[in-house]
Amino acid sequence: MIGQAALFILILVSLVYATLSFLVRFRFKNYTNALYDLPFITVLLPCRNEANNLPACLEGLENIDYPAEKIRFLVADDHSGDKTASLLQEWTSKEDNRFLVPLSKQPDKGQNGKALALAEMATQVKSGLLVFTDADCIVPPTWCKSFSKVYKGDYGLVTGITTVAGDGLFARMQALDWWLTLGKVKVVSDAGYSLTAMGNNMAMGREAYLKAGGFTAVAQEVTEDLAISKVLYDKGYRPIHLVNEASLVKTKPEKTIRDLLHQRKRWMRGAFLLPWIWQVLLGLQVIFYGGLLLGFYYLPLLTVGFWLIKITFQSIFISTFSMKAGIKIRFLDLIYFEIYNWWVSWATIIFYFCPVALTWKNRSYL
Repeated sequence: MIGQAALFILILVSLVYATLSFLVRFRFKNYTNALYDLPFITVLLPCRNEANNLPACLEGLENIDYPAEKIRFLVADDHSGDKTASLLQEWTSKEDNRFLVPLSKQPDKGQNGKALALAEMATQVKSGLLVFTDADCIVPPTWCKSFSKVYKGDYGLVTGITTVAGDGLFARMQALDWWLTLGKVKVVSDAGYSLTAMGNNMAMGREAYLKAGGFTAVAQEVTEDLAISKVLYDKGYRPIHLVNEASLVKTKPEKTIRDLLHQRKRWMRGAFLLPWIWQVLLGLQVIFYGGLLLGFYYLPLLTVGFWLIKITFQSIFISTFSMKAGIKIRFLDLIYFEIYNWWVSWATIIFYFCPVALTWKNRSYL
């Protein structure tokens, strides 16, 4: 009975990945709008202890292809302990459409400092689109135009596609993890059930932002991007996920396993805000490996067979999805990823329930 139950889980997950592979190939939505006007855009960049990352990030912002009279940049130093403030001050002094927004106070314990910083920055926006990224990201020149071409008022929010950049194996495995997760986000979003977003790569209409109550309304949530997208959905908006090369943002990998687990613990905290369909998809990824261990004991040959089927469809799904943004995945990395995915899934579960304070940007969260 235990062996049959384990085999059922393996078959179910294999079918899920086969379905995802079909949907991302044949039901993928490319959002285009031939008749569009370039709206006024405000790029918001909150920074905390980002002196090492800022030069590359700011260079990317400088290279954005958008009319200078229709774009401005708001940056803020979120009480950093390094040279972030001086770098931002120097950068904003070079052009008239760049502004350094002073932040009035430190967040209270348990509050999301980034959400509060964004809320204060957004008070400076009077019209158009708010476009968000992070200091550890590099945006392409086509970034703002990619949002402008597709945004509609009933969307409320458009999420771009982000990948982890880096040549090392650890970085490449993190990239595949993002492709796998964001691929699921895309498939569910294209079906009309998008409830999440990427705070390092998204655009939001000012009207929608105000209707959602802004980031002040979600300042108690660790994942402010997911929280505000959920509020927008509840308000009647239908956010979309834009996946193409023009909206592809590159972010830096976590340097250590400890950093990675803190990142995943933060994401897992936010995952409990998601509806049941999302939690089932994420939970199956973890349950699969438990079923795999039981299957090896009770039904080893069938278990190996369905494991290979799952790896095959998972690899097809990841590689097909990444190609939508112009990224080709190495074949061997898709094999290595299965082992990485195994340990990181269970390590995240264990770390989440460990009595270790959740830290992010040198701040602790309840």
